[in-house]
Amino acid sequence: MRILFVAFLIVIAHSLVAQSDVPKWNLEKCMAYALDNNIAIRQATLNQQLNKNNYTQSYLNLLPSVNGFISNDLTNGQQFSIAAFRVVNQTTTTFATSLNGDLTLFSGLQQVHNILKSKSDWNAAKFDLEEAKNTVALNITTAFLQIMLNKEILKVAENQKAISVVQRENIEKRVKNGMLPEANLLDVDAQLARDEANIVSARNSVELAILTLRLILQLQPEEKFDVEIPVISGDIAAGLSENTTLSTYNTAVLQQPSIKAAMARLKSAELQKKMAWGALSPSISLSYSLYDYYTNQQKQLDTASGEYVTTPIRKQFTDQFRKGFAVNMSIPIFHRWQRVTNIQNAKINVQNQVLQVEQSKNNLLQTIAQADANARAASESYFSSRKSYESAKRAYEAQEKRYNAGVSGNLEYQTAKNNLATAESEMLRNKFTFIFRKKVLDFYNGQAITLN
Repeated sequence: MRILFVAFLIVIAHSLVAQSDVPKWNLEKCMAYALDNNIAIRQATLNQQLNKNNYTQSYLNLLPSVNGFISNDLTNGQQFSIAAFRVVNQTTTTFATSLNGDLTLFSGLQQVHNILKSKSDWNAAKFDLEEAKNTVALNITTAFLQIMLNKEILKVAENQKAISVVQRENIEKRVKNGMLPEANLLDVDAQLARDEANIVSARNSVELAILTLRLILQLQPEEKFDVEIPVISGDIAAGLSENTTLSTYNTAVLQQPSIKAAMARLKSAELQKKMAWGALSPSISLSYSLYDYYTNQQKQLDTASGEYVTTPIRKQFTDQFRKGFAVNMSIPIFHRWQRVTNIQNAKINVQNQVLQVEQSKNNLLQTIAQADANARAASESYFSSRKSYESAKRAYEAQEKRYNAGVSGNLEYQTAKNNLATAESEMLRNKFTFIFRKKVLDFYNGQAITLN
C-alpha cells in the first residue's frame, strides 16, 4: 500500500506538471493570433494588397510611356550595290536604335474614371478583409464558448462521481452493519461505472471542442494549447438589449463591412460604365521619337585611293540621326460593335450590383432578426432551465436527507441525483447558448466581442 501510494503521488505530480506546461489562451489572444495566421484572413489581406497595387498603377498610367529599340540585322545574298551599280552577291549589316515616347492627353476621361474605379475596388477589398475578420471572430467565439460549456459539463460529471463515491462509502458501512442488503452496493457500483463513462464522454467533448478551435487558429499539431476560462459573474441576462430588430438594423447597415463592400462595388460598376462610354470619344496623344541608323553598304569616295569605302559608323550616326514629334488623334468609327456591347454590359453590371446591395441589406436584416429572436428565445430557455435546476436541486437535497435517514430507498435517491445532473447540464447548455446569441446581437449593435 505504501508503494502504491507513492506511485500514485508521482503520477499526480507528473500530471500537474504536464498541465502547467500547456499555455492557456484567453479569447482576446485567440483572436489576435487568428488575425495573423488564419488562412481566410491572410487571403483577404493579399487581395486587398493586390487592389491597392492596381489603385497605385491607375495613377501611374497618367505618366508617359518610353520604350527603347535596338536592331542588328545581317543579310547575305544577291543585292543591288550602289557602289558597283549592279546586282552582286554580298553581306549587308545594319544596326538601328530608336527611343520612343508616348503621352495620352485625353481619352474620354477613361484614365480619371479608372483611378476612381480602382479606389472603389480597393475599398471593397478592405471591407472584405474586415468581414473576414468578423467571421473568424464569431467562429472563434463559438468554439471558445463550446469549450467552456464542455468543461463545465465535465465538472458536473466529476461532481456526480464524487457524490457517488461518498454514497458508496456510506452504503458499504451499512451493508457491513447489516442495515442494507448487498444489492444496494452493487447498484451504486453500477452508478459509479455510469458516472465514469459520463466523465470519459465529457472529456472527449472537451478535446473535440479544443481541436475545433485549433483548426480555426491553424495551430500546428505539435503546439500545446488550452484555453483560459474567464469568470462570468453577475446576471448574464442583465445586459440583454431592448433594441428592436429595426433599430439594430439601422445601426448595423451603416457599420457592417459587407454592406460597405457591396456599396463600393456598385460605385465601381458605375465608373466602369463611364469608362465604357469614354471609349466612344476621340483620344489625343503626343509622341516623340529619336532614331539612328548604320549599314555597311553606305559608301563614300576615298579621295586618297579613289575607291568607295564604307562610311564610318560615327559619321553615319551623325548624318542619319532623326527626331520626331507628333500630335495624334484617334477617332473610333467601327470596331465590330465591341464598344457598344461593352456599354450594354456595363449597364447590366450596374443593375446587378444594385440588386446585390439590396440582397446584402436583406440578408443583414434577416440575420439580425434571427439573432434577436435567437437571443430572446435563449434567454427564456436559460431562465426556465435555471428554475428547473433549482427545483431539481431542492428535490435532490430533500431526497438525500430522506435517504440518509433511511426513509427512502436507493432508487429514489439515484433518480433525484440523475435528475439534478441532467437539469444542471441543460442549464449550462442554455446559459452558454444565450451568451453566444447575446454576443452576436451585441456585435450587430456595434459592440466588440469580449467575454469580460
